[in-house]
Amino acid sequence: MSFKHLLNKTCDIEVLSFNGQFEGGQRKEVYTVFAAALPCRLRTRNATEKRLSSPQYQQAAYSLYLEYLPLPKGSLRVKIGNSYYLVSGRLNMGGTERFLCLYLEKKTNGE
Repeated sequence: MSFKHLLNKTCDIEVLSFNGQFEGGQRKEVYTVFAAALPCRLRTRNATEKRLSSPQYQQAAYSLYLEYLPLPKGSLRVKIGNSYYLVSGRLNMGGTERFLCLYLEKKTNGE
């Protein structure tokens, strides 16, 4: 079975930007779609994986696998169905720019 056959969901990757308008002294956060309808696979990480991973990835509750694509720097989130996840890290799997693993934190609302 190939890697592509394991990708059983689709996701959108969104990048955070700030609107120039201020609300109560705060800039408004706006997410724009960077890539849409990407085949992917979402997996819940277990406690052992969290404990033994790098400190910056220990809070990640999920791993998302997809074909490699260069992602912009900055804050990203992933939308799968009606759920949103914050991206806390990324890993070029195998170092050959063929596959990508995104570490995802808690679900967020779509606002």
